[in-house]
Amino acid sequence: MKILDINKYAPSANLKDYIDAYWSIKNISNDDVNIPVVPDGCMDIIYQDNQLFFIGAMSEAIIVSAKPSEYTFGIRFKPSILAQFLDINVSNLTDKKLLLKDISTELFKLLSFQEKDENKKVKRLNIIFENIFKNINFNSTVVKAVKYVNLNKGNIQIKDLEKELKLSSRQIERLFQNYIGYSPKKFCNIIRFFSLFKELIKSYKNNLSHKAYDYGYCDQAHLNKEFKKFSNFTPTDEIMSVFYNT
Repeated sequence: MKILDINKYAPSANLKDYIDAYWSIKNISNDDVNIPVVPDGCMDIIYQDNQLFFIGAMSEAIIVSAKPSEYTFGIRFKPSILAQFLDINVSNLTDKKLLLKDISTELFKLLSFQEKDENKKVKRLNIIFENIFKNINFNSTVVKAVKYVNLNKGNIQIKDLEKELKLSSRQIERLFQNYIGYSPKKFCNIIRFFSLFKELIKSYKNNLSHKAYDYGYCDQAHLNKEFKKFSNFTPTDEIMSVFYNT
């Protein structure tokens, strides 16, 4: 029986480098539902309980309990994007849920509109963020770093980043902490985990030992340990498939 109504929407072509997705989730069952949320390096802005919240990048999995009929609509920003256009240091905002108006009153005002039709809401948000981002000069080094880590699915070392970015390890550490919220090593581990996580959720019958080596884990035991650390679930848990295999 279906317990969650989940929808995802791609951003406009002009926003694909900045916004990962728009999403919504509603508990359509008669009971509370525990929803696992795993770290992916992203930050979100969510509409929930007639409020707007800033959600910092996550360092570990959490369980969110949704009451019957509870509804959330979210905007998932790619790593570093929120920090850059809000011009804030996010090193102390990891794992935090804060009222958006306490972070940026200007953005809060722009996003404080009521629209129940999700397709219309996405179109309006696309227009808002296209107007915002066209006037922002993003830090090209940070953008390059994030793309490099994602391209390699997190399976890199700090010395690889030093060579790619032509920066010292100390400079890279500062960039990652300020704009992404993690150390470079932590961010790489999270991206590696989440890349494998998505693949296993969609095709968990694949050989796990083979996947472990593909993603740079020593063996399946190492993979299982990392998966447990970041998710507290296994790829075959039914609720994980319900929430992420969409």
